[in-house]
Amino acid sequence: MKFKCAECTSIPLNMIKSFFLFGEWGLVKKAMIIGLDSAVPELIKRFAEEGILPNMKKLMEEGVFGEGFATHPTLTGTNWTSIVCGTWPGTQGTSCMWTHFEGEPLNRVHSSFLSTSSRCEPLWEAGEKVGKKSIIMKYPCTVPPNIKKSIQVEGAGAPWYGLDPFEIAPCMCFSTQTYPKAQTIEFREAAGWKNVPESHLEPLESQIEVRCKSVDSKQVFNLLVFDPEGAGYSQVIISKTKDADKLVARLSVGQWSDWLQEEFHAKIPLYIKYRDDHEIVYEDVPVKRFTGTFRFKQMELSPDGKRFKLYQSQVFPTTGFTWPETISKELLDSVGPFQEHIGPTADFNNWIDDDTFLEELEYQAWWLGKATDHLMTHYEWDLYFLQWHGPNHAQHTFWGGIDPLSPWYDEKNASRYWKCFKRFYVAADEMIGDIIKHADEETLIVVTADHGHIPYIYGAAMIGNALTNAGLLICKKGDEGKVVVDWSKTKAYPINSVHIYVNLKGRDPDGIVEPGTEYDDVCNKVVSALYGIRDPKGNCPIAFASKKEDAEMIGLYGDRVGDVVYGLNAGYISRLEPTEDAEEFNNSTFLEKGAVALTDDWADRSGQIPANTSIHGANIPPSKLGLGSIRVPIILRGPGIKKNYEMKTHFRLIDIAPIVSHILDMPTPAHCDGSLILEALQ
Repeated sequence: MKFKCAECTSIPLNMIKSFFLFGEWGLVKKAMIIGLDSAVPELIKRFAEEGILPNMKKLMEEGVFGEGFATHPTLTGTNWTSIVCGTWPGTQGTSCMWTHFEGEPLNRVHSSFLSTSSRCEPLWEAGEKVGKKSIIMKYPCTVPPNIKKSIQVEGAGAPWYGLDPFEIAPCMCFSTQTYPKAQTIEFREAAGWKNVPESHLEPLESQIEVRCKSVDSKQVFNLLVFDPEGAGYSQVIISKTKDADKLVARLSVGQWSDWLQEEFHAKIPLYIKYRDDHEIVYEDVPVKRFTGTFRFKQMELSPDGKRFKLYQSQVFPTTGFTWPETISKELLDSVGPFQEHIGPTADFNNWIDDDTFLEELEYQAWWLGKATDHLMTHYEWDLYFLQWHGPNHAQHTFWGGIDPLSPWYDEKNASRYWKCFKRFYVAADEMIGDIIKHADEETLIVVTADHGHIPYIYGAAMIGNALTNAGLLICKKGDEGKVVVDWSKTKAYPINSVHIYVNLKGRDPDGIVEPGTEYDDVCNKVVSALYGIRDPKGNCPIAFASKKEDAEMIGLYGDRVGDVVYGLNAGYISRLEPTEDAEEFNNSTFLEKGAVALTDDWADRSGQIPANTSIHGANIPPSKLGLGSIRVPIILRGPGIKKNYEMKTHFRLIDIAPIVSHILDMPTPAHCDGSLILEALQ
């Protein structure tokens, strides 16, 4: 049997095993995969050279640094699975953020963030077969868990607001002003309060409800704003009762409360069963009582009391998100409350400012590092896996502030946004420092990402409109005047970011296209329609469009891949839904509002830059633009790895699992498609 390297050099597998097992540097016992979602190779190098990433810089000096290619599409839901399974999307069956299962209605998709969507074995399962134990720390697409002898903390990783299956409630804003998705409140003259502090102005009161998302369960808090110094309203008391001495927080603008613990009834875990169009159907679970942790931050309080804004962080349970169950209490006691989702929605919605957003990112990175430190100190482990989603959220938010190519770039604001970038890359580096102090000379360390980021600058390819104009996608007015697909006339339907399905008779429930000649004809028409899209300068946003049988070379094949797949050139986004004007390209409305990101909720962010100014997903893996790149970094350090070396060839994400397996002398995961990265080895 032979094993191919990333450069297509074939050497016998038994020679590889002998090399790793009996080389002068001995047997390697452990491995760490540390994932920084969306980390950009060029930025890691830049910040390391500036000296603000000492841990990553040391790893690079003691090992190998390189850049490589993600799988297509360049998304969270496919690539973190590809890393630990060593598989192409076609092999693993998770082909996008949402995956269509053959035989179901074409508008039905399943979450790629559930372990049940993948068909392939990850490294920790392969390791357990030979007695190796793993610690899996918030690694996406790993719930429900499939471990037997290992430790796991969370593992959904879905980057959308309100869709974490373990949260009791997503973050929320309470304000006298109107903000997207926020709860609007009103203040009135306070009445019935005890132990009211001295106030130069008449105290005002209101009430807020922290609501569970899955059932009708809530905790009610009373608010009392007052004027302690005679300069206008400046502080708020938050209390479960109208007794200021029994407060849970007393806050001025810019202050966080301590972490609170309150009881809620909730359905946890709330796994997604499927999604039809925009409607999500959940698996049913019994209602149970949970203790939830969260905190408040006072964002705004005007002296006249007319403007008030209070932020509530995500409400996360103290139990139910670790395996074994006892781990959650250990981490709560030794580290503090866990917060899974720290996405940019609150910042996009103007609930919080940029500093608050970064504070939540920094807290999560700190928590992950300290929790890892605790577990590695107290438990045996051979393999370690972590993913931190912070860089992805922050780059979507701030990219337009640093990249001169961005339409939203303003030189006078650039230093501010560079400071933002440095804060979350430094947070990542400090987290890595807490982890790698448990690595000895026999530990392989891998730092990598699932994709990068590039600026959004050109506009949107209107995929749904192109198919409509070609007579392939037909819509009609349905119930309540909603526009719905007319399946009796539709021949092609776009799903997710890069897949277009033919409505095939005998395969799809509403299929009308005959297999054979008609099917081939529809596929060809789809490809032609895509290549026919032009921006105002006459450029085509489509990098490639291919029938499925021709896309196997990029890892897209099998029954969960579209009949036609495509990728976008750098700087473009796509929109799948048809619109009334039927334009095939849009470069005005979306540029005014900001990018419609595939991995974050869009909102009406005001200020110096709008929401989502950088993109990834449909853009092809080699893309580079401005300061950005879709390419992925890798840092390797450990026995047998070259020292202070920068790779000259590109690796692939699917090549990470094989090098971990063979250095640890354990079986590669079943179905592994990857190869050894021979250039990195001594």
